[in-house]
Amino acid sequence: MLSALAASTALANLTGSTFEGGDGNLVVNTAGNTDWANVAGLSAGVDTPSGTSDNSFGQGTKEDNAAVTVVTGSIPPNKSDLTRFYEASETVGGQTLLYLAWERSNVLGSANMDFEINQAVTPGLGTAGPHTINRTAGDLLVTYDFTNGGSVPVLGLLTWVTSGPTTQCFSSNSLPCWGNHVTLNSTNSEGAINTATVTDPIPPNAPRSLVANTFGEAAINLTGSGVFAPGVCKAFGSTFLKSRSSASFTAEVKDFVAPVPVNISNCGKIIIRKVTSPSPDPTDTSFSYTTTGGLSPAIFSLKNGGSRDYGSSVPAGSYSVTESDPGPNFALSNLDCSASDLSHGSTATPNGATVSISLNADDTIDCTFTNTLKLGAIKITKKSTKGNSPLAGATFEIKNSDGDIVGTPLSDASGVACVANLLFGDYSVKETSAPSGYKIDDSSTHSVTVNATGTCSTGTQATTAFSDTPLSQIRVTFHSKAGVGVTTATIQCTGDLSPSTLPDDSTGRLLDDLAPGTYSCTVVVDP
Repeated sequence: MLSALAASTALANLTGSTFEGGDGNLVVNTAGNTDWANVAGLSAGVDTPSGTSDNSFGQGTKEDNAAVTVVTGSIPPNKSDLTRFYEASETVGGQTLLYLAWERSNVLGSANMDFEINQAVTPGLGTAGPHTINRTAGDLLVTYDFTNGGSVPVLGLLTWVTSGPTTQCFSSNSLPCWGNHVTLNSTNSEGAINTATVTDPIPPNAPRSLVANTFGEAAINLTGSGVFAPGVCKAFGSTFLKSRSSASFTAEVKDFVAPVPVNISNCGKIIIRKVTSPSPDPTDTSFSYTTTGGLSPAIFSLKNGGSRDYGSSVPAGSYSVTESDPGPNFALSNLDCSASDLSHGSTATPNGATVSISLNADDTIDCTFTNTLKLGAIKITKKSTKGNSPLAGATFEIKNSDGDIVGTPLSDASGVACVANLLFGDYSVKETSAPSGYKIDDSSTHSVTVNATGTCSTGTQATTAFSDTPLSQIRVTFHSKAGVGVTTATIQCTGDLSPSTLPDDSTGRLLDDLAPGTYSCTVVVDP
């Protein structure tokens, strides 16, 4: 049992909670705390006006009845005429805490209220006519009872049972039913009613004065009371308030305040996203990840623009996600969780390629891993064998490991030819054309490995060097002074197999594209 305290009496909050759920009022008494006036995530249900238009359950509806009939008409004066209820929840230190409050218009010495908390919604339950409450195994019924005098509220929990023996039913002899009643205690709950007039500052029609015994509240540790088991996700999406005609659980259910949507959960959401720079990723690379804490799969991969959404059913707890080495062509450039919804105190701490996650219920951790494509450059140095001077105008061909041409650079005035924006890997470089007046000395293919980030002007370039030999010409001419054809000549130069006639003109014999060396020509006149 929980002793209800006067509205002005301070009561210790549930462990870890700043919510004043046991002071019997709606305003904050201690600075830094919360109460109904400022609690986050408040859900409110407001009843139809009292009188002939007020709705209630009719035809002898009992707690175990899912099939109910809603009627309209005044609530009997000896029954609680409910006017509104409030709900809020939060997760603190891995514990899911539920806060509930009710209000009624008439003053009775006792009250028997029930909060039905369902996983699914029941649309239109407030309208007159037959309805079937959408109940799911594991739904909750929170009972709130206090006896004549209003000083001793008792809080209890029942869960909706759909299978198993009927011995687990609290009052019914058949399934489905509300299961055995569990009385909450001071270690997992607190509650109070107002024993003096208090003010409700919450719209609509605020502020409103509530005389003694017309307001009650409770705070329940759903984790500590066993509703939320560690590592098992559970979520409730609808709550409504109803009153019984007496303390007996089998008494008729009378007035009610129609359901409102709520979000009571011990689970959160984790999303991992992958982007690359540039995007789209020209390599279409898959990036691998590993996880801890029970996220499944423990190893997965994503491509640029992909995401792994673990949904809203990740139990509150500690997790980590680590990107495996993205090499050789990528490097992790950013890990950002700043856009995540961390309103319930979750944390996402990036450290290198790992984000450590402390997930609380109802939070969303949304992290993006960004990888930048690592690109390098090949720098070719071109020089002359004569004086080691730089050569401009040489053309090269660069191929990747697949044999595709990725560049055909031309050496500049400093003798440098360069190609950038190359993926890491092995390349072949070959000179395909020498500058005018030079010959290619090295026609072989050079193997070059790009494994460092750089451009043609910054960073580190993979390098290779080529040299060309300067070429010369020798021209030998012959002329018969006595007249054309009077004398004749033959010529045989280095490399010739046999002598040849030397023309009698200015053209003579041209030896072209000669590399440095010793050459000789024998000229015979009138042979």
